[in-house]
Amino acid sequence: MAHGSTALIIGGSIGGLLTATALHRAFDEVVLVESDELPERPGPRSGVPQGTQVHALLAIGARSMEQLLPGIVDELIAAGGVPMDAGCDVAIFEAEGWAGRITSEAHVVSMRRTHLEHVVRRRVLELPNVTLRPGEVIGLTGDGARVTGVRLEGGSRVTADLVVDSSGRGSRAPVWLEELGCARPEEQELRSYVGYATVPVRIPEGVFPDGVPAILSHPTPANLYGSSVIPVDGGLHLFGALGMMKAYPPTEREAFLAHMDKASSPIVAEIARKAEFVGDIVGYRMPGTRRRLWTGVDRPDGFAAVGDSVLSINPLYGQGMSVVAVEAVAIRALADRADAHDGRLGARIQDAVEPIVERVFQLVCGIDGRYPDAKHIGIEPLPAEVVAMARAMGELACEDVEASRAFRYAVQFFANEELMTQSLVTKVLEWMGAGRAVAEVHKDPHTIPGILGVADPPTVPDLVPHG
Repeated sequence: MAHGSTALIIGGSIGGLLTATALHRAFDEVVLVESDELPERPGPRSGVPQGTQVHALLAIGARSMEQLLPGIVDELIAAGGVPMDAGCDVAIFEAEGWAGRITSEAHVVSMRRTHLEHVVRRRVLELPNVTLRPGEVIGLTGDGARVTGVRLEGGSRVTADLVVDSSGRGSRAPVWLEELGCARPEEQELRSYVGYATVPVRIPEGVFPDGVPAILSHPTPANLYGSSVIPVDGGLHLFGALGMMKAYPPTEREAFLAHMDKASSPIVAEIARKAEFVGDIVGYRMPGTRRRLWTGVDRPDGFAAVGDSVLSINPLYGQGMSVVAVEAVAIRALADRADAHDGRLGARIQDAVEPIVERVFQLVCGIDGRYPDAKHIGIEPLPAEVVAMARAMGELACEDVEASRAFRYAVQFFANEELMTQSLVTKVLEWMGAGRAVAEVHKDPHTIPGILGVADPPTVPDLVPHG
């Protein structure tokens, strides 16, 4: 820990909290600046308009949070979070049929975003040198060579050795850096025009298929409508009506149910009609996935960006919280062996975050790039042969343990390597060459197939910098 050192983080949401945890051992003081008035109890707030929507803490997110805050997974479960094996407890109906269910190492915790953030915030603010300062950042201090702190609304300033922007998709940092004479980062975007609406419910006993606590009927290029239901804290479930390419779900009850009726599998909508709605249906829309290329811009020392300020992902894939958790693990490994007064720490943090961003961005583009009308900005559409290969792999994953494992672990652990093993590629090529089709038992949208088998533990990529 460098004597007299201060790290300042813009934004007190999940990303800011985990980044504070990552830096608190390397700095004397870590200050979180948050513009929202934070609720004393779990609840929505204006700075997180998507806070009441369906969220997911992926397996790698849960593991990373546990590394940063030992015991946090047990605390989430004690607060009502529902532990699940995402390999078999979440039944997913895709374009090709039901994704093969496997007993796996992809252990997750399902709970409302508002409640998860409350537990994490309470734990982080117990750290002795982490403080929360109310206020709205309106600019950076310093010059084109080095950032020295922030300006707050009302005229006050806070100095810091390191400023980390975790203010989210709507970050003003590009504008603030431009005011200091620096170039804005370039952006890449895949607009798939995502919409979803969520409502909390109580569901009677015996409504779900045996052994399946969560169901997702995903939108596809052939059917832009989707639906989901997952268990959360307090004995509740969250229903989600999903849409891609501007198939935005409505928030009036009957229209909401009618939207879910259009999903490729009718199971979620059938359960919804037996449920007791206990809250309002709340909608949310966003253009899609956007990436800021911070590593490609000549930025000043003493500054870094993380989380949605770098990569804002199509929320239907539930990766946002997990991405920033993995980033925080990488940041901690770097900061623990660095000099907090070294102005290049910000640049090294940005470089450490980049491989994580690249991996997830490519994965999401591979999925959303299949929509013919998706708009590519600064990136090239996928070649037709890649799309055909992915379609065949999806078909194989309906009935093959190895293929299903690869898909599940790519999403749950950002383990893209699982999709490119020689044995799996050979299987896919043989599937395509033989002109095989998915068996009807895996394509019936009315019946969820049983578990295929047991998956080996994942080969989780090492995304933490060394040396």
